[in-house]
Amino acid sequence: MKAVPLVDKNGHFIEDVLVDVSFTGTSLLGDKGTLIAETVPAGLYKPYWNFEQSRWVEGMSTEEIAALQLVMTESSEQKIARLEQSDLDNKELIASLYEMLIAQGGQ
Repeated sequence: MKAVPLVDKNGHFIEDVLVDVSFTGTSLLGDKGTLIAETVPAGLYKPYWNFEQSRWVEGMSTEEIAALQLVMTESSEQKIARLEQSDLDNKELIASLYEMLIAQGGQ
């Protein structure tokens, strides 16, 4: 057995599926999608099978990848600071809502 990618009708990766080691090419599974014998190359963030070119391509835009890489390169200290700020922002919003409720007589 070997794992091969299953893609939807648009070529977007769904999951790996176990098939016989002799499987080659592609195989339509009706509404479930299409099995692709070619493995997904390393380094793709959102694998997309291009049916016209019969090859894997990147499904994310360069902007999406840059934003993702920025979060991935964030240091532990930066992440803690960002999460603490987010927590403070949420607490301020909750306090504002509470004050609004009190001002309206608790209704």
